[in-house]
Amino acid sequence: MAMEKLKEAVEKAVMDELQRANASFPLFNSKHEGYAVIKEELEETREALDTLESSVAVLWENVREKQVPSFITDFNTTEDMHAQAVAVAAEAIQTAAMILKYDLSLADKAENGGKGNE
Repeated sequence: MAMEKLKEAVEKAVMDELQRANASFPLFNSKHEGYAVIKEELEETREALDTLESSVAVLWENVREKQVPSFITDFNTTEDMHAQAVAVAAEAIQTAAMILKYDLSLADKAENGGKGNE
């Protein structure tokens, strides 16, 4: 049940992000543009996840009591990991919003005679 509540909150965040994006930027002009924006957001999500995974790997080395240079651990605190996890979620929300925007853009093009649908 808790996961369902969380998913509802995420869906609301996705819709809020879609509204914000639509207020700032027009619908996509083509399938290609929409794909490029979705791909960019997905890459940003992956990069944020990679950063988090690296930090968690440092944490694991500390748990295992391995020697990790302090200059590495200084930039991989639990506070940093928390911020990184939030960044992953935010990027994923942006990706989901752009997927919805893609559908909205295609629907808009279909209603206007298919222009820009190539």
